[in-house]
This record gives sequence, structure tokens and C-alpha cells, in this order.
Amino acid sequence: MNQVEMSRLNSLFEKMVSDRANMKEQRELSQLYQEFINDGREINQSRKNNESVKRVS
Repeated sequence: MNQVEMSRLNSLFEKMVSDRANMKEQRELSQLYQEFINDGREINQSRKNNESVKRVS
């Protein structure tokens, strides 16, 4: 996830917390949050794969 997307995620999150986000923004926040979660999973999976390769070697 790039810096622009992270900034947008933060901005939308703040609007949601303050009950100012409209439906379109709520959907966008949901999509960005899912991308954020998936990025974290990909990084963790990559680390696990690298650790497995190191142990086998």
C-alpha cells in the first residue's frame, strides 16, 4: 500500500469515527482497509516462506 492510499485510509477512518463519512466514503474505507490487511498478510507470508527456506538450507 503506497503513501497516498495510507493517507486516504487515515482520513476516511477519522471521518468514520466522527460520523461524517457518507456511504461512498464508507465503501472506499472498507476497500482500503481490506487492501491494508491483505498487504500485511502478504508480508507475513513472505517472511514465513523465507524462514522456512533458511531452516532447510
